[in-house]
Amino acid sequence: MHIENLTVRARLRAPWESIDLGTALARQYWLPLFLVWLLPAALLLASLAWLLPEHPGWSLFAVWWLKPVFDRLPLFMISRALFGAPVSALAALKQFFAQNRRDWLAWITLRRLNPTRSFDMPVTVLEQSSGAVRSARLGVLHRKHASAATWLTLTGIHLEGLFLIAAFILIYLFIPEQVAANIDWLPILRNDTLGLEWLSNVLYLFIMAAVAPFYIVSGFCLYIGRRIELEGWDIEIQFRDLAERHQRKQQPRRGVAGGSGTVSLLLLFALFFSPLAPAPESRADALETPQQAQQHIDEILAGEDFHQIEQINGWRLKGWESQEQKIPEWLIQFIEWLFNRSFDTDDASDSNWGAVIAGLIEILLWIGVIAGLIYLGWRHHDTILKHLRWQPRSKPKAAVPETLFGLDIRQSSLPDDVCAEVQRLWQAGEKRASLSLLYRATLSHLIEDFQFQFGDHLTESECARLVHRRQQEPAEHLPPVTVPLSRFVQQLTTDWQQLAYAHRNPIDARIHALCQKWQEVFRNDR
Repeated sequence: MHIENLTVRARLRAPWESIDLGTALARQYWLPLFLVWLLPAALLLASLAWLLPEHPGWSLFAVWWLKPVFDRLPLFMISRALFGAPVSALAALKQFFAQNRRDWLAWITLRRLNPTRSFDMPVTVLEQSSGAVRSARLGVLHRKHASAATWLTLTGIHLEGLFLIAAFILIYLFIPEQVAANIDWLPILRNDTLGLEWLSNVLYLFIMAAVAPFYIVSGFCLYIGRRIELEGWDIEIQFRDLAERHQRKQQPRRGVAGGSGTVSLLLLFALFFSPLAPAPESRADALETPQQAQQHIDEILAGEDFHQIEQINGWRLKGWESQEQKIPEWLIQFIEWLFNRSFDTDDASDSNWGAVIAGLIEILLWIGVIAGLIYLGWRHHDTILKHLRWQPRSKPKAAVPETLFGLDIRQSSLPDDVCAEVQRLWQAGEKRASLSLLYRATLSHLIEDFQFQFGDHLTESECARLVHRRQQEPAEHLPPVTVPLSRFVQQLTTDWQQLAYAHRNPIDARIHALCQKWQEVFRNDR
């Protein structure tokens, strides 16, 4: 498996995004996948129909139970197609017994009802893993995507059932009313008609074959997505592309041959004059015998570096002996009161256990009623306090900032007619100052009139989201935000960010429209 031949983009995907990718691939290769699943299954159903003509139900059950056997050929085909080596349907059919050689018995016995079958099968078919290696591999793969694989199986089961019902309804709609009125439906519903039952088996076989490619390919893409996440295929492909790009950029230089000849001459010159150089002093006296080396090792091991003693202080629980707990006095008194209340004193020999149980049930009911009242009071305490006209203490007003995003947002810094000044600055060519004034005035009104608590820790987009959130979820003790005001703040924030950071000026008509909107949403402005 060569990841550089991967025909889809190797990137991190969410589980349901991987399933969507599998659905798209299944649509592209649906016909060959449908054929390689259908032909072996149809051959088996035809053989069972010849051997067991009186038992159509058991024949269909055998085909359904052997689904893991038929799923391997579509998995084999899509695995080759995904890595740039597509296989034809005829070539895949020739590989039927070769692909079902490993773990086929386990897949139709112990693992048959495994809800993550489409996600687990590539480990057996493609990685050829078994035993403890397979279990360890599945343990890693299942840490994230097992839930999505289970839901994929449940979705496939429901799709097969819905398609079968839809097929029966479609067939019924094509029957003329005169013919349908004379049909005796009771034998059909009781499965007393073998011909119709075999026909329904064939219909369900085609439905299973039609759904199987989507189920198998989606599970395989879920497996591929998990491997990309674990093994970093996307990073490896990027590194390989960088290496190939670097190799293409490197070209042979003209001076390489001459440089190599010069280096060779220097090496020959060094070898020729090396005997004339003074020989280094012999260091044979520094060598140690094995006994001396062992003694040296023992001295090092006996040193302080290998015999450090560390003292650690800390708290821990003391050991104590278990003491028998006495029954609480209040519990004894409660039991005595319950028995005295329930037993008939005139006939003490016959204990009225029914009365005792009734007393316990009564006490539990009273506890339940009290608990329910407490829960309802806590759950609806806001509504209760509102009806009682109790208002919480108003919080002290937060200090109004003077600057925000480097802009002066004080009311005193704004002109009397904001829109007129904005239009004048815009016509004078001072684009940034014009839109900055409109944005400053908007922030100032939002803080003063609508009690927004903007701070330097927020960005322009986060301030706009706070305005939009209050428009969707109005607060009880804060001025509401209308839909036009929320839209205006979003539009103005976008235009301001485009001008301030991307240096893209809006058109003149846009500024005129923003000023009109500003006057509409802040109509109380002077």
